[in-house]
Parts: sequence; structure tokens; C-alpha cells
Amino acid sequence: MEGTMSRNSGDKVPTMVDVARRAGVSPSTVSYAMTGARPISEATRERIQQAMLDLGYRPNVFARGLKSKRSHIIAVLFPKDERGMNLGSMEYIFGASDHAQNRGYHLLLWTSGAEELDDLAGLAQQGLVDGALLMEVRLDEPRVEVLRNSELTFTMLGQTADPGDLDYVDTDFDQCARLAVTHLADQGHRHLGFVHQDAATIASGRGNAIRLRDGMLRAAQDVGVALTALTCQSHIAGGRKAFAELLTADPQATAVIAFNEQAVPGLMAAAVEHGWRIPEDFSVVSIDMPAQAALMTTPTMTTVGPVAAAMGKAATEMLIRRIEGQQLRGPSQALFDGELVARASSGPAPSTHRAVIHP
Repeated sequence: MEGTMSRNSGDKVPTMVDVARRAGVSPSTVSYAMTGARPISEATRERIQQAMLDLGYRPNVFARGLKSKRSHIIAVLFPKDERGMNLGSMEYIFGASDHAQNRGYHLLLWTSGAEELDDLAGLAQQGLVDGALLMEVRLDEPRVEVLRNSELTFTMLGQTADPGDLDYVDTDFDQCARLAVTHLADQGHRHLGFVHQDAATIASGRGNAIRLRDGMLRAAQDVGVALTALTCQSHIAGGRKAFAELLTADPQATAVIAFNEQAVPGLMAAAVEHGWRIPEDFSVVSIDMPAQAALMTTPTMTTVGPVAAAMGKAATEMLIRRIEGQQLRGPSQALFDGELVARASSGPAPSTHRAVIHP
């Protein structure tokens, strides 16, 4: 519950988290003191009241009025970073939003960074949202503990290293990796590159990037092809650099699989500038690139991945059922298979030595 106070321009509005810190209690205890949802000691209540006075905090009346009923608002927790939000991410969110509206709910897009746990705790304790969809999930995800402690219902689009009893919808990355590698191997490609996310994203433990990377390495070994895995910044210049690094690491590479929608245009441009035709001299396949983006590349992009909007819909339905008490026993967990859509960017491996032409 955000507070309002008379303040000078630029002053930070005190939050329930600030009150909790000053009073030496948890945000949930502050919430209980304001709503009466659970009994607390008189001494603790007095400390909280004094902290509110000291900070000039006043509970939002609208938020307090929601304590006995649902708001029919779902928060989508998408931590923003320097990569921004690509079309693929928007497809998940649009699918979630459309289904939420059909079920009488609305979505609130929450873009605080993954490390801003106090802000997340404040949102979870305000009572303004009924539940949350957690995106960009890490294998070791600190936001999960915050949401569990707040008792806010949530579902993950992605999964932790050990999801246990957590609800989630995720891509079957092993299946997608096998599909992409096999597609190229069946066309005679024996030396592949894999261009995925940047090094910082991998180091942060992002589940989708790590699962797909590991799935690619396993698939290449099983199929019997060489695979060179490269990290890549999510922009055009990053794609150009990744192409140069691939040729240095494996000059025999005849195809690349990319899990970096924003870098693919740079990668393709670098191949063309190198004098290679796509797909006659060099094939490109993208993982989890939406059709809208795939049809904008030249040539159009061969893709492997699930229907993102369908996954967003499934995760939203899973969450709403949990909110409304329809899912009472056991976790709901679903993996979505990828689909291969062959377009113009992939073809048979070149049968002769490729000339390098510098236009």
C-alpha cells in the first residue's frame, strides 16, 4: 500500500517497506496492522504507527478497501535490462493479456529489475493485485522467496533449477534443440554455430538461455555434428561480432542456430558482406522468434519454437485457477514443444567450397 504525503518535488514517497524497516518488522506485519487481517501485539502496533508518523506515510484508501475482495488485476513481472523487450517477449504478454481479459482480469506490467526485491515485496503486500506471472526466471530465482513470503499467488513463465511444487509453463528446450539440430543435419550440415544470449545473462543464471545451451550441446553430440557455442550481445553489432567469432572458431561452419532475436539481423548482414548467400552458402535458424519478426528478415527466417501466445494463455489460466481456488492440490506444470517452420533462411549444406567475395 503506497502512502501519500505532502512533500517537496523530488522527495521519495514513503512506502510500506520503508515503514517496515523503520519499525523493525516485516512488510506483512505492517499490512496486518493496517488491515487487521491478523492479530499483532500492541507494542508492535505502536512502533508501526510511530514509524508512519515519522515518515509521513498514509495508507492508500483504495488499497485498504481491497482487503476483503479480489482486484482482478494480475501483475506481469518482467525485469527490464539493457536488452529491453523484444517481439518474442511481447507475444507471451499479449497472449496472457488477451486471456486475462476474457476471464475478467487485467494485466499490470511491472518492470522493476530482478534485484529490486524490496520493491517487489511492496507490490506483493499492497493488496492491489491478485497474483503474478513471473517472467525471465533464473535457475536460482530470488523473487520466488519474496512472493512466497508475501503469500501472493504466482505462476512462472519459465522454471527454476528445482521447481518442486511451483506452478510453471515452460518451453521444452531439449526438444527444440533436437528439432533445430536435426533439421540442419538432415540437410548435410556438419559444422554448426550456436549464438545465444550475452555473457551477463548466462552468468545471471537465466533458465531459458542455460537450458537451451545445454540442450544444443547434447543434441549436437547425439546427432554427431560439431557445435560452436558463442555468447552474443543483443543488438546488430553483437550479431556481426558473433559471425566473425564463429568463422574464427570454426571456418568450416555452414549454419548457425540463434537464440538472440535482436542480434540475428547483424549476423545475417555480416554473412552477406562476407560474400555468402543465405541459404546457398550459409543457413540460419532462429529459436523462439515470433512469426512477425521471422517474416521481416531477408530471406525470411526458419524458426523453431512453441506458440508464445499459447504459453502466455496457459500460464494465465493456470494462475487464475489458483487465485479462484479451482486448483487446490499439487503443482500445475506444463512443457510446450517447439514447432519447426521452414522458411527461406535454411537449406542444404553447400556442396562446393564457398568463395569469399568482398563487395
